[in-house]
Amino acid sequence: MGIPTVIVMMFKETEERIRPPRVVHVRFPFGRPLGEPGNADQQRVIIEDSLEALVNVTTPGTVVELPYNWRREDYAAIRSVRKEMTKTQSSTG
Repeated sequence: MGIPTVIVMMFKETEERIRPPRVVHVRFPFGRPLGEPGNADQQRVIIEDSLEALVNVTTPGTVVELPYNWRREDYAAIRSVRKEMTKTQSSTG
């Protein structure tokens, strides 16, 4: 239909069965595809990565494996690094 989509999923078996156009796979507990409630940094990182997949994945059926582990990452630090990278790219570009 021409509408780009990306799905955040937790179960590879489901991904393989339904074959959506783009999938971002997270190793998070069932029902928490974007992260834990109240953890805005974690949710933002997953959403940013999902939007990046939406823009960059062109092959149908592609699964992007996110490297994050539930409650084991410092998502505020990840966002801080990304912010600095964006500033650096903006000033050099």
